[in-house]
Amino acid sequence: MTSARTLPTLDIGPFLAGTADRARFLADLRAACHGPGFFYLTGHGIPAARTAAVLDVSRRFFHLAEAAKLAIENVHSPHFRGYTRLGHEITRGNPDIREQIDISDERPARALGPDDPAYLRLDGPNQWPAQVPELRASVLAYMDELGGLSRLLVRAFAESLGLPADHLDRTFADEPRSHLKLIRYLAAPPAHPAGYDQGVGSHKDGGFLTFVLQDDVRALRGGEAVEPAAGLQVADDSGGWIDAAPRPGTFVVNIGEMFELATRGYYRATVHRVVSPPPGHERLSVAFFFGPRLSATLEPVPLPAELLREIGDAPPPDPHNPIFAQHGVNTLKSWLRSHPEVARRHYADVAQPTAAQTPADQPTGHGAY
Repeated sequence: MTSARTLPTLDIGPFLAGTADRARFLADLRAACHGPGFFYLTGHGIPAARTAAVLDVSRRFFHLAEAAKLAIENVHSPHFRGYTRLGHEITRGNPDIREQIDISDERPARALGPDDPAYLRLDGPNQWPAQVPELRASVLAYMDELGGLSRLLVRAFAESLGLPADHLDRTFADEPRSHLKLIRYLAAPPAHPAGYDQGVGSHKDGGFLTFVLQDDVRALRGGEAVEPAAGLQVADDSGGWIDAAPRPGTFVVNIGEMFELATRGYYRATVHRVVSPPPGHERLSVAFFFGPRLSATLEPVPLPAELLREIGDAPPPDPHNPIFAQHGVNTLKSWLRSHPEVARRHYADVAQPTAAQTPADQPTGHGAY
């Protein structure tokens, strides 16, 4: 069931410029994150040429022959980097009908000892396609700009919660983690049941903050845009779904599990999904995830009393998706269950963490704030 509701649109321009509408933006930001957990962001200052370039190199890669794409398949990477074939990422036990490239911060692989946590294996180099050499420079420049925007938005989040603007700065001062997915959605191949339309199954993002750049649905032959079709959808409070159709010049921004945890649930990580485009069509999107260093353990932020009073009873824990206060544990949890082929090849010695380990309501270790 599609909801008649729409996601709010927030203009960050007044916050960045320090104009009179700055306070209104912060109030609207608090309402959006406490409410749907998703919003459109405008006024962000990321040039249209930058977003267009990322979508262009994405489309050129995805239109390569399969053998060229498989040269950087993610099964070759212990860091879960590279190309994932259609249907080879799993959400809630079912295949997602999308192909994608996963790219993270370009760092050397760590030299780890037997007692080092397994999540430190996630750091390492990316895989880049030889046939589209421009992809590397375009993507890294885009990630750099989104990282800067993320830091500014994190400061706005702090102020929106009644905290000093720099309250969260220390959390992201040392090796913050950025991750990017270049994604192509298609209709399900004939081998799937009739009507199977899981572009991405229902889920919450596991990190701190997500930016999604969306393109229109386009015909595979000719590449022309068509009328907006179902794509990204956000769960509402009545069992329905809010369509988050592409809007030029905007990002869709949403809160992840780690930020929900840090705000004691005041800011919401909302369930969302992606519905496949119709047969003969494709849709591209670029998802950017921003979070603290892998070793950070997130403790609750000191919310003002008036906000604490607005927090309702915590929902029962999801037995299929325990949330961990330790960022690296929570991140690795998601990768292991979503990419079983990579997990079998590179993490056969690592067990999927369970709710008995570092549960979300009992954070351990040193706080990140």
